[in-house]
Amino acid sequence: MRKKMKRTFILTFFVLLSIPGFSLNDHIRIGLYTSPGIAWAKPAGKDLTKGKPRFGIDYGFMLEYWFAKNYGLSTGLSGAFDGCNISGRDAFELDTAGLKVRSISEKYGFHYVVIPAYLKLKTNQIKDGKFNIWGQVGIDIQLTVNARATYSDSIGSSDKYLIEKENIARKKNDVTKVISDFRSNFIDVRLGAGAGFEYSFDDKTSLLVGLFYHNGFINNILDHDPKKEPNLMRFMSLRVGVLF
Repeated sequence: MRKKMKRTFILTFFVLLSIPGFSLNDHIRIGLYTSPGIAWAKPAGKDLTKGKPRFGIDYGFMLEYWFAKNYGLSTGLSGAFDGCNISGRDAFELDTAGLKVRSISEKYGFHYVVIPAYLKLKTNQIKDGKFNIWGQVGIDIQLTVNARATYSDSIGSSDKYLIEKENIARKKNDVTKVISDFRSNFIDVRLGAGAGFEYSFDDKTSLLVGLFYHNGFINNILDHDPKKEPNLMRFMSLRVGVLF
């Protein structure tokens, strides 16, 4: 899946360059980037507990449109991987009498296709015209293409089910034998903010470096919790890219 996504991004990049009439100018810039970082869960209720952060990465191509000298829009297309660790789910840890009989850690990994939409601002060039400082804020629409779950112990009261790299993007996955209709959400929307600097090699090419924080506000695991306590994702990353 990741190889297919990478091929799609590279193909799209070169298709843009080959479109008649498409050219890079003072208003339009394109580039490639990668953003390694850490991801973690933020359970909204009191039952679930967040665990250790997990590695995550966002990579793809970006397109900027500058409608004024220091104000522009940033979008693109990217692939992303992140995950989370949580524990404390009553449905897995309590017996039929409501007594806690085990502790189960839940480990999740997610692959996404990401469509960003940001408002970007930058300063005038400083330091002999080589640097400028930028900041941006907006949203990421993340479409889940794959989701895997691995649990530290088997689940179920009478019949036991071992969950290891289970595809919870499917409606009929093994976790649904304990929690009906359990699956990953198809979409996540995250508020993102970032800031950093840009270093110009020449009139057209520059290095971009920045720090980003993404705050999810849609439940990424549909477990039909009667208490309506969502599990929200957080992601912090270092972005490094090249703009043309």
